[in-house]
Amino acid sequence: MSAPFRRLVRPAFVAALVAAPTAALAYGIWIHAIIPVETLRDFKTAATVPAIRTQTISGATDADLVRFRSWFYSRAAAIKDPTLRSAFLKRYPTAASFDAKAFKVLMMDNPDAEVLGIDPFADVYRARTPADSAADPTPPYRAGSRLTIATALEMGSVYPDVDRRNQDRLYRDSTGHVVLTAHGDTVPMDPMTLNWGRLTGLSSQAAEHIGLNHERHSSNSSVLSVTPWNFVVAIGYPTDSVESYAEENAQNYTDLSYLALLSGLQGSEMLSYLYGGNALHYIADVGNQIHTLQAGIEQFYSDATYDYWWGRLKTLFGLLGSTPSRNSIGIDILTNHHTLSEKLFQVELQRAYLFDSLGQKDSISPSMQGALAGLRNGDPMFKRILDGLILGNAAKKWYPAYGSLIASALIDSSYREGAEVYRLIREIAVPSLHKAGVVIDFDTIPDARVWEYVRPLSDPKIQAALDTFNIVEGRGLARVHDAVNWWWDRYWTTSRTSPNLKAQLTEGILERLVRNQLIYLNNADGRRQDYIDMHGGLK
Repeated sequence: MSAPFRRLVRPAFVAALVAAPTAALAYGIWIHAIIPVETLRDFKTAATVPAIRTQTISGATDADLVRFRSWFYSRAAAIKDPTLRSAFLKRYPTAASFDAKAFKVLMMDNPDAEVLGIDPFADVYRARTPADSAADPTPPYRAGSRLTIATALEMGSVYPDVDRRNQDRLYRDSTGHVVLTAHGDTVPMDPMTLNWGRLTGLSSQAAEHIGLNHERHSSNSSVLSVTPWNFVVAIGYPTDSVESYAEENAQNYTDLSYLALLSGLQGSEMLSYLYGGNALHYIADVGNQIHTLQAGIEQFYSDATYDYWWGRLKTLFGLLGSTPSRNSIGIDILTNHHTLSEKLFQVELQRAYLFDSLGQKDSISPSMQGALAGLRNGDPMFKRILDGLILGNAAKKWYPAYGSLIASALIDSSYREGAEVYRLIREIAVPSLHKAGVVIDFDTIPDARVWEYVRPLSDPKIQAALDTFNIVEGRGLARVHDAVNWWWDRYWTTSRTSPNLKAQLTEGILERLVRNQLIYLNNADGRRQDYIDMHGGLK
């Protein structure tokens, strides 16, 4: 791209593209469902580890959910650290104040969503949309019934997307009504989410499902052409540091899983696996390389700028009709390619999975054979990175934050491939997907129709690009395998904690979760007040 043309890509335009409405799902729900089972199918660490596909556990009831929340509150209200205990009680002075909605707020969820593992099971299923129900690959759960460990992990792994817990986090008053500013703007619970997507809908959950790398970031649009993984810009709420929370969620649900396990309450075993599956969801999210970038690649912006000016020329600059804005065109282009990449890889993996189950391995392309092998066997190089990270931290700390440590390592081993995935999907996709007026959400497209939007595979270059695309995506899955295996290893380490250390371990994990989330909530409160002030105060 020439320098004059690059200057046409104004910062406001670049920023607007980040709010693409579907840039919030990493893997498709089906992939999230199979990740725990496939990655742990050959897990070996000790003779006591169960076969997750066949071993059944007691189920949880609605009363068990209430019982665990009450246990959590009583322990948090008695934390030994006086400053932390006082801060918790200031926000939640009584057990009654720590109801299901308050628990969800503490976990960075929408208090009005029906969340699996917190709200009554029947309410969770009733709240699903028809699309959510159709996408959910796990069987409906009847409260209190026994289930396999694998099923509990699968449910936990898919439901952060299915129950939409991280979406539509609107600030409401004590009566439940949405709060408006004097200018008529809806107030977000945390304005930071506006730097990742829209206030409502799928993109409103993006902040909690994306993990940025740990390098220095810049909002300079020139960074997008050189190191797009380091391009980060505050698009909805002005701040010096744009935050993402996949790592935090991986840790929060890891800690919640440990606490349920350590509580020993009735139904807590199933809850522990559900929360563990939640943690694995956020870990797997950042295994998909495009979920380590805030924006896409420069070529999308070039496409949008070209289409905008071509449309202006065709309409004689508005005399013969209107032209969509450059921002609007760019959002559509990014959305098309983001969702196509997810759908295409899921279709390819499902096909390979089917042939593999039928014993027809010769029908699977070499690139997808590699993806399946990676899912089941991992990446030796990444495993060595995790080995050093996990074991090194275990030697230095009482009980390290394994969820965020694993997610962080996954991000920093994957982020450079995110731009490559976008480049390849742009090469594979039919040209119309980067043209003005074409708007397709591939989450709604039947599998069989996906190939209508892929260039002819009879072209050797396109076939080669698809193979490379599958190889790169397969690398991500291989790293997810090792991440999940190490998470599971640490989980079983926790389950074998000696009885005389369980009280101390419980206290330490609870303190970490409460401290981290109170810091987050205090910061979110401050950002929300800033947002209200910037919009003229409250109505």
